[in-house]
Amino acid sequence: MTRRDKRKTLEWEYKKRDMIKLQLRFRVILVATIAVIIVFGILGYALTNMYKDAILQVYATQQDNYVQLVVDQINLQDDRTDESIISDIIDTLDSGNTHYWTLAKGEDMLFVKNVTETNKYQGAVMGDFFDTTTADKFVDELNVNRAAHDIIHMNGQRYVVSGAVFEYNRSEYSLCLLTDETVILDNNDFLSTRIALYIYVIFIMLLLLLSAMIAEAMVMRREEDNNMLKGRLELQNQHINRLELEAKQRDSYNTRYNAYNESLISEFAKRLDARGLDAAVLVRIDYTSVEDAKNFLLRAATTLDETVIRFKNDTGRVSLIMTGFHEKMASEIIEKFEIDAKVNVVIEDVAASNETISEACEKLFVEER
Repeated sequence: MTRRDKRKTLEWEYKKRDMIKLQLRFRVILVATIAVIIVFGILGYALTNMYKDAILQVYATQQDNYVQLVVDQINLQDDRTDESIISDIIDTLDSGNTHYWTLAKGEDMLFVKNVTETNKYQGAVMGDFFDTTTADKFVDELNVNRAAHDIIHMNGQRYVVSGAVFEYNRSEYSLCLLTDETVILDNNDFLSTRIALYIYVIFIMLLLLLSAMIAEAMVMRREEDNNMLKGRLELQNQHINRLELEAKQRDSYNTRYNAYNESLISEFAKRLDARGLDAAVLVRIDYTSVEDAKNFLLRAATTLDETVIRFKNDTGRVSLIMTGFHEKMASEIIEKFEIDAKVNVVIEDVAASNETISEACEKLFVEER
């Protein structure tokens, strides 16, 4: 069946009728699925940030201990000068662009990262270095002899900062250690774990989207199959109804089980002539009893087939048009009915009379009424 022919079938009509409804339904499902995926994505992002913050907090706690250890080391010996504290202790500590120390005496900056960087802040105060809101807040809340930590923003970077205030030789100092968060988060072990977590979250979202698309395709296919099945059933029902109607019509005109009124002989004869039928035998049996005629027709229903058209009237006469028969064949069949010799039986072969069936019927049946 071509696509053009298929469009004309009832199957295609069912499919076309429900396609818009299916598309709308699946669009709603797809939009809902995408919304759920977005929610999962936001939740996954939030959980990842919580994980990052937890790692930073753990690192910051360890960094506090390191700062506290340095403060204790400074306090172990009295009478150190500022230069001695810097050169003997702080300058020897690990320091770089992403991990460095600061030391201030009161508000004055004494050391930042290294000698070169310290020279840039010569004569500067803490407010000049910690020049952001988060950094100022952290410095203002530093505790005496107890290290604390926070996450601050400086120069477009996020730092995990630990610091403490301590008194030495009747002067107040502020010691801070700043670590760029990328140093922590880009650690190989943590980075691999974070990447695995991202991959897992993305995989879950893709799996959810793929599952929704597969489910949508399966439901769409099932709906299409159901529509096609509905169409086939409808076509089959129509075919069955048509066959039943044809069977009823065929049974209504079945010459084997029906005997027509004698007034219809002319009409049947015309139809037979129109079909070009020339081999036929006409039989007239003049029963005097309607009951005898009825018995004959009952036997004829089991003896004669559809090629013999039967007629009757109210007086008991039976008329037969035996299509496709010759006189000898018709006579042999009629003899099997063992008709009483007193009953008048007339048999006429149409082919032998060189007449049409209509003409022969007119002479044998109609004129004898």
